[in-house]
Amino acid sequence: MRFHRLVLIITAVVVFLGLSETPGALAQGEKTQVVLWHSYRGAERKALEQVVEAFNASHSSIEVRMLAVPFDAFPDKITNAIPQGKGPDIFIFAHDRIGNWAESKVITPIDFWADDQVLARFMPQTVEPLKYRRKLYGLPMAFKSTVLFYNKDLIQTPPKTTDEMIALAKQHTNKETKSYGLVYEFANFYMHAAWFHGFGARVFDDAGNVTLDTPEAAASFQFAQDLRNKYKVVPQESTSVLVTSLFNEGKAAMVINGPWFRAELKPGLNYGVAPLPIVSATQQPARPFMGSEAVLMSARSKHQEEAFEVMTYLTDVDAAVIRMNVGKQPVATAGAYESVSDPMIKVFRAQLDNSVPMPNTPQMLLVWSPVTNALNAVVTGRSAPAEELRKAQAEIEKSIAASRR
Repeated sequence: MRFHRLVLIITAVVVFLGLSETPGALAQGEKTQVVLWHSYRGAERKALEQVVEAFNASHSSIEVRMLAVPFDAFPDKITNAIPQGKGPDIFIFAHDRIGNWAESKVITPIDFWADDQVLARFMPQTVEPLKYRRKLYGLPMAFKSTVLFYNKDLIQTPPKTTDEMIALAKQHTNKETKSYGLVYEFANFYMHAAWFHGFGARVFDDAGNVTLDTPEAAASFQFAQDLRNKYKVVPQESTSVLVTSLFNEGKAAMVINGPWFRAELKPGLNYGVAPLPIVSATQQPARPFMGSEAVLMSARSKHQEEAFEVMTYLTDVDAAVIRMNVGKQPVATAGAYESVSDPMIKVFRAQLDNSVPMPNTPQMLLVWSPVTNALNAVVTGRSAPAEELRKAQAEIEKSIAASRR
């Protein structure tokens, strides 16, 4: 008798423990929690919160919980948290880290869920950068690149070519008043990329080999140096803070910057935006780097099906219209542009057709620092373009070989 009672008690305990430890088990009526990390601020954050609130109100079985993480800390937090089984189910970030995160098993492919009907909603240029080794790792939310901002009180018609840009910049450069015709972070390779590609240069060839040591790349570096030292239309030094300050004070006629710049401008400033000009030396358009900002899925998410449902909701037309109109984002969802009225969004959409997706391979992370150092040495006149590019290429190739070993 006692034996049978003991068996029943043990059985009950085992069943109880088994049920309570079942991964993902939910009490009746409890919603599945999908955790979303982002680094949005200001209007972008407000728009995302509005979309997520609408999702939570319309779904009885899924609830999205958001966490804002500072942008500078975001990549490291993702890289460290997810492999430990922590962090979000999904997160929003630009595509350039996809190769690194895919190789590290931080993110997971979504080809199983992302059928042709889902992908048809996006502009193709924003989807391709989200693929790595022929697998798709995210759904695009927005795209970002640089364009030309100009002060309408100083310039009525934006330049169509770099020759026109230089001529206008000379007219509005005055050493005594410390005013400049053109202001941008000329020693930052991301900001320089428009000239780099406009002169016909590439970071990698089709086989993935580094191709920085070329006449085309050298010509683009020389052009940046000429803006500073020959034409003297840009400040001797330039930082993001200085760019904003000079434009807000009316001491910069033209500025090269991205959609985030809008939030830094003072109310009432009379400015316009235009696509970047054609490079007169090559007759090719300046082509800046493009970042496809996407929602990506954690490889450790225990709720992947629910997570993908959230991803599709965040990127559908209705959500994209909110993110475009409230958040001022150049969204990746093509159907949203049927209702666009913002002239700046239209310019970013036009620039998309003349832009180059940032490479998303792990090797690209080894490029930024050496090339930026080389560019800085050239622009400030300390070294010749060909010499610096040769050194940068050798350093990058050495780093890539070491990383492969």
